[in-house]
Amino acid sequence: MSDAPLKDFPVVVPFTLHWSEMDAFGHANNARTFTWFESSRIAYFARVGLTGPSGAGEDRTPGGIGPILAATSAEYLRPVVFPARLVAGTRVTRIGTSSITIEHAVAGEDDGVLYTRGGCTIVTLRYATHEKVPVPAPIRASIEALEGRSFTP
Repeated sequence: MSDAPLKDFPVVVPFTLHWSEMDAFGHANNARTFTWFESSRIAYFARVGLTGPSGAGEDRTPGGIGPILAATSAEYLRPVVFPARLVAGTRVTRIGTSSITIEHAVAGEDDGVLYTRGGCTIVTLRYATHEKVPVPAPIRASIEALEGRSFTP
């Protein structure tokens, strides 16, 4: 995929479109896009150590700090139809004081056709108190290492 639209995305997750993901109009339901974005985003977070507390309340990062989705968007460029092998990519475009801006894209695994692009804003949150906190320095450093560049707040 060196010439593919996702070549500059450090985390790319492959998956197959299932027949059940199609809607009455004969293409993948638009809501699936956000699941594909999420799968890639969570893989990215695992790579940089931003896994947050577990559903059972177990702290996985110092201080119980984890990501929470603040906003998300998608731009549908062309319909995805069955059968399809897809890849979803995630990259960080900005790190603020307590937020991370992410870009997502979904493309065909074999042909590189770009189907959807979008983004989201993640806020780093102390889950126990529901307070917004600064992006932890080790997380910022991990993102910078993965992206191969530095971000200034």
